[in-house]
Amino acid sequence: MSSLVIGLDIGGSHITATLVRIEQLSHRVLSIEKDKLYSLTYEQSIRKDPRSIISTWIDCIHELLHDLVDELKEDDTIIGIACGIPGPMDYERGISYIQSSTLHKYNHFFGLNLRLSFEYGLRELVSCWKHQSNVKCDTLSVSSSSSARSYSKQEINPEKSQQIKQIATITSVKSDTFNFTEAVTTPNGEIEEQEFSIKDTRNYCGRPDDADFYKKYEKNDSTHQINFDNTEVNSTEKSITIENSSAILLPIMEQLSDIPISFYNDATCFAVGEAMSIQHKAYQRILALTLGTGFGSTFIDQNEIIKNRCDVPPGGMLWNYPYDDKSIADDWFSIRGLINIYNTILQQESLDNHSHMSINKEKLILNINNKSNTLDGVSLAAQASNGDENALKAFQIFAECLGNFLIPHIKNFKADLIVIGGGLAQTWHFIKNELDKTIKKFCNTEVYFSLAHEKSICLGAVQQQLSILFQSKNSCFRKTCQNLLPAIKTIDSTQYDLYPCHDIPIGFIGIGHKQLNEEMFRLVEQNQILLIDGFVGTYFDEYAYELNKYYTQTKKRKMSTSLIFYDTRTFLKMDSNSKKELYLQYSKSIFGKIAADLDFKKDFIDLNKLNYLKNNLSYPCVIIGPGASFINDISPLIYIDLPKNELYYRVAAETSCSYLKPTEIVQQESSSKSNDNDDYELTQDMYEKKCLYFLDYPVFNKLKQKLLSRMTFFVDGQRPNCPTWLHGHTFRQALAHLANVPIRVRPWFESGPWGGEWLKSICTNLSQLSRNYAWSFEMITPENGIILSDENHHLLEFSWDLFYGSQANRILGNYEHYRLFGGSNDFPIRFDFLDTMDGGNLSIQCHPNLEYMRTNFGEKITQDETYYIVETKQHWKEEYNNDNKSSAHVYLGFHDNVDSEEFHQALLSSRREQKELNVEKYIQSIPSNIHDFFLIPNETIHASGQNQVVLEISATPYIYTFKLYDWLRLGLDGHLRPLNIERGMKNLKFDRRGEQLRCQPVTMKFEQEKYEEQYLPTHNLHFYDVERLIIQSDEAIEIIRSTENRFHLCMLVEGDAIEVEFNTIDNDQQKQLRQYNYIETFLIPASITQYRLRPIIKNQNNKKKPRQFVLLITFLKWDCEKLLD
Repeated sequence: MSSLVIGLDIGGSHITATLVRIEQLSHRVLSIEKDKLYSLTYEQSIRKDPRSIISTWIDCIHELLHDLVDELKEDDTIIGIACGIPGPMDYERGISYIQSSTLHKYNHFFGLNLRLSFEYGLRELVSCWKHQSNVKCDTLSVSSSSSARSYSKQEINPEKSQQIKQIATITSVKSDTFNFTEAVTTPNGEIEEQEFSIKDTRNYCGRPDDADFYKKYEKNDSTHQINFDNTEVNSTEKSITIENSSAILLPIMEQLSDIPISFYNDATCFAVGEAMSIQHKAYQRILALTLGTGFGSTFIDQNEIIKNRCDVPPGGMLWNYPYDDKSIADDWFSIRGLINIYNTILQQESLDNHSHMSINKEKLILNINNKSNTLDGVSLAAQASNGDENALKAFQIFAECLGNFLIPHIKNFKADLIVIGGGLAQTWHFIKNELDKTIKKFCNTEVYFSLAHEKSICLGAVQQQLSILFQSKNSCFRKTCQNLLPAIKTIDSTQYDLYPCHDIPIGFIGIGHKQLNEEMFRLVEQNQILLIDGFVGTYFDEYAYELNKYYTQTKKRKMSTSLIFYDTRTFLKMDSNSKKELYLQYSKSIFGKIAADLDFKKDFIDLNKLNYLKNNLSYPCVIIGPGASFINDISPLIYIDLPKNELYYRVAAETSCSYLKPTEIVQQESSSKSNDNDDYELTQDMYEKKCLYFLDYPVFNKLKQKLLSRMTFFVDGQRPNCPTWLHGHTFRQALAHLANVPIRVRPWFESGPWGGEWLKSICTNLSQLSRNYAWSFEMITPENGIILSDENHHLLEFSWDLFYGSQANRILGNYEHYRLFGGSNDFPIRFDFLDTMDGGNLSIQCHPNLEYMRTNFGEKITQDETYYIVETKQHWKEEYNNDNKSSAHVYLGFHDNVDSEEFHQALLSSRREQKELNVEKYIQSIPSNIHDFFLIPNETIHASGQNQVVLEISATPYIYTFKLYDWLRLGLDGHLRPLNIERGMKNLKFDRRGEQLRCQPVTMKFEQEKYEEQYLPTHNLHFYDVERLIIQSDEAIEIIRSTENRFHLCMLVEGDAIEVEFNTIDNDQQKQLRQYNYIETFLIPASITQYRLRPIIKNQNNKKKPRQFVLLITFLKWDCEKLLD
């Protein structure tokens, strides 16, 4: 099988296509098929219509393939399309960033997803051939009817399809290591391939293929005519007969439907392409320029493309480099810049008595910014060729300005060679002398002009795409051994339920792209516009691709215009790094400050770009990505959510990242000059999570809350290629319904360096592939989601904050608690497990006091904690009952008379010298048993020891752990975990003692042979209290509880299951039942005024019938505001 790639040079006024054959797959030797290039120019009338321009691209590909079809081999396969195209662009994703009313090229392409439009057009082309392979295809409906192309000879538009060039001299190439092959003539006249390396020959020189080219133009003659050496073929002279070639061409065309389409900067393609055809020139540092509709640049140092180095401009781009305080380089060194110079000369002709090189620059700048020109580059070149002095003067001024602009960049980069291509390279004889003279005043850098511009761009684009085409694709979109939430629930819920569900009161949950696309298609047809917004980490490209594909298939029946997709990243502010750094703070710290006061639109959206996009939309269209909702307030809106755990798995796999992170990381110097500071080089994963937590989450959550009332459809986007979704009205009704029933969030689990085996044993549906489980996020609301289900057991998950932000008053009940904790991210209490069974000790740690937390991290409450001992190894397994080595303990509080500075120095010495710390010299080790309850207010030193399972009943903040000592062990990533000794020493109470912090239960109510109700008093710094119900193992026992206008957060920590009976408010006070298994967390909202509890025994005959049932109930203190005000 032989592989082919279509190479494209997409210019401001034309497109050129060629078919590149990869002759030797293992060596990747390239050659242009039959040495032919095909070019189409755009009609002047369609330049502002993106559909028509893209239609021309498709036409050019069609003509290329149609003309070459008889030359192709039976096993030829087209494997890619590589495009060289001007910027600015997001080349990886194919999004155009071109935004300029002064540019004639693509000024309506801002924000456009070119890849999707390209794919749409290719599918249309394939469809045309499939359905009408034996008759003439009437139109190609990628464009509007007024600009549609046809493929029979008599219907070709000669104005649109100007000239097709044929290039005869091509050099073959090998990619990978920049080794190229050239055709060399041997003494006996035979042709053989000779391999050489650019690294050795440094033959990077942008000269024409014809070595004698310059000899033709040694005299700069004003009457010189521009011409081409290439054979020209007018497309109107070609006979395009589909009937005669359809049998051969159709299989070739069908390959276009799903092949990779890649985009690359045209200047870079030009540079790479030139390197493939120019030989034996000893140049190490080359600056390649393209002068045409725009101004492109590429810096090469010993065959390496340099983009981010101190001796080149950012990204290696000169186009946007300031020329003066009113303009950029692209305004000057382009065809429109040349024309503006000419027009200014005409304006000043009667007033200017100075030399021909003198010109009023202020007037010239005024022209650049304000004048609309009808003259084009071809006409101006023709005038110069005919001896027009003003035209010649314009070229000379252009050359001098270009030289003066380049000189500092040439000096900084130490360039040996400047190679110039682009449309203006064809006028080299008007530019070269003045450019050489200007540059030679300051340096000896040589200048060459290349007329192989289009060929070089096509080959350079293909060359760059090879690394993508032949690399193994990473199919892993998430890095975890945890299972995805299924679309339909099938697992057993009689044991610990990994996927707790809540029935929606009305409607249904849709599954898959097909049904969702049907709904979106309907919305587009009705409104001509659709907005798709969503959470950070969402695979928006998947939804755009699927809708685009569906639209192609469906519109054939509907006769609709093609759909255009615009990407929201185009109006994201790129200059807000300083503001972001305020919240990310020190780059070598895992901590930042919550960006609670930032607003997505105000602080992260460039309103000028947003308005530009809004004013240049082409309908029908889809605006997709974060912030799409800012386009307007009335169009239908799809919102795609993503659970936090799935986002972390994607970050770990490097398939998602923070959306709002700075464009570059600023490495600040530490304020401490000694080695005894908390500096830590964050891994990429740690940095991404830091950005997410402190920047993205507060901003995205706030936007999501605002959009709730506008959502036409809500989509759960965690399953690639299988979304589940709800109608917006149904979703909002489900949220209101949820506020009146018990709630269990979806738990998720993480392994850790000290993790244990108990959770893996108890939660049998949990993946057994994980090395251990350290944490269970039972209910840490910033991280959890809630699962909805319909009558068909279809599942949809959404984030807790979206529910709580709209229903907090129903959850919290009384006004004081709502005033303190009514924000969408302010639910105050968390439940989570720490499993050290057969694991290790947690790090020795503490948490910040309230003032420190608010000042440094922007949180409202601090990280007060408690440890409830759910299980110990000696209790769990009978064989370890009397094994002292399996005993459990908690590190809690200091010994008497511990000197703080001695402890501080011991910690520093341990970190500095990597030596063990004598922990028990300073910190109390307290034996722990099942159902012990330890109090850990902020500023208390503590750690869980090994061989036990701890339920943390704590304030919601959970990441603000100052690790002081971590037993010299490595994290799961192979790195030492960060220590925060200096922060920790500022947040320690040395008078806290361990036994003072062991809770002493108080019996509140006792009913013989039924139950005992105990009060577990917390510390006076805790704003929550805990009660414990010890229930006898008898299903006949019923206990009635009142919420007293505040929520109850509950967990059964001993026994099989507990039944909750309650009356629904929104269903005529009907009684409903819920059942919760052992160690499942559930929330009784304040809206439920009273509920009944009953123990459930799952096997009456089992010898392991529970001895008793123990239920914990946590709630807010009535006077908690005193602790927080």
